[in-house]
Amino acid sequence: MVDKSRLAISKGQLGPVCDVCGSLMTFGESLTIDDKYVCASCYEEVTGSTSSTDSNPNPGLRMQ
Repeated sequence: MVDKSRLAISKGQLGPVCDVCGSLMTFGESLTIDDKYVCASCYEEVTGSTSSTDSNPNPGLRMQ
């Protein structure tokens, strides 16, 4: 159960506050590290991970 003191309204939805930088998020935007809620930029900073996706088009995929 989430501690209610760690919640706030963001974009009209109830969600957690980032435990690292304090930014407001929705639950869909939040990531967890152990028992902490963090935003995507703080997650990358704390864990050292980066996105595994790229924006390169796939020439073999035919979109009509």
